[in-house]
Amino acid sequence: MPPPANLTMPPWSERAGAARAFLAIRDGVPGTAMASWPSLSDEQLWQLVAYIETLPPGG
Repeated sequence: MPPPANLTMPPWSERAGAARAFLAIRDGVPGTAMASWPSLSDEQLWQLVAYIETLPPGG
């Protein structure tokens, strides 16, 4: 039960964070409440990452 990661804060918000966020959403994060989302296509995942990147820091 760790709280979910704040994807608007480092390290997720850093340049390399986009790929990290993509993999976290696609594959989930073992040992956390972050489940995988295999039903989303790669295109949908990248669209979601692009949306996350528009959120204000600390959002």
